[in-house]
Amino acid sequence: MVVLPRRMALAEAERLVAEHHAWLDRHLSRVNTERERLAARPALGEGRVLSLAGEPCRVSTVDAGARRPARGRVDPVPGGIVVRLGRDGRDTVQLLEAWLRERAREVIAARVRARAPELEVRPGRITIRDQSSRWASASASGALSFSWRLMLAPSFVLDAVVVHELAHLRIRGHTRRFWSLVELHAPRTPEARRWLRQHATELRAALD
Repeated sequence: MVVLPRRMALAEAERLVAEHHAWLDRHLSRVNTERERLAARPALGEGRVLSLAGEPCRVSTVDAGARRPARGRVDPVPGGIVVRLGRDGRDTVQLLEAWLRERAREVIAARVRARAPELEVRPGRITIRDQSSRWASASASGALSFSWRLMLAPSFVLDAVVVHELAHLRIRGHTRRFWSLVELHAPRTPEARRWLRQHATELRAALD
């Protein structure tokens, strides 16, 4: 599908498609390959491997009884870790998302506390959400918001996002001065941004 400005002629759209057909073919091929890869994954709790801060992990569930709260336990195993979730009436997806959100609160809050002093900022409230259009945000009041899905990214990616938002407490826009500050405190920021672009679909569909 091609979306045209109201006054653009159809012939112009056909010209643009013909001119950029090679790029379009490569892009569609990548999209289709990614969709096929995600569709072929084992179901959660049935062998699917997730990445938790860059560490491979498998998810298993046990019946904890309807009245017992769900609790997560992380056990090391050769080649990775296992996350064991006790059922409390919720399905594996609900249990795992709740567990990841709680882990994100702990890990991200600790990372913010560790990095804020060097940027000379005092962040306010930290919120964990599931934003659809961004991975994190910072308000003018100092409040920070992060996607729990960042827990599925490598540690250097999470660190770069944390520094990015802390830097916004000093500089609001994405100016050259802002990026200099970010890369001073998180030198792998360009690599982290590329990683998020390349793995965005995978993170969004992690629990599908």
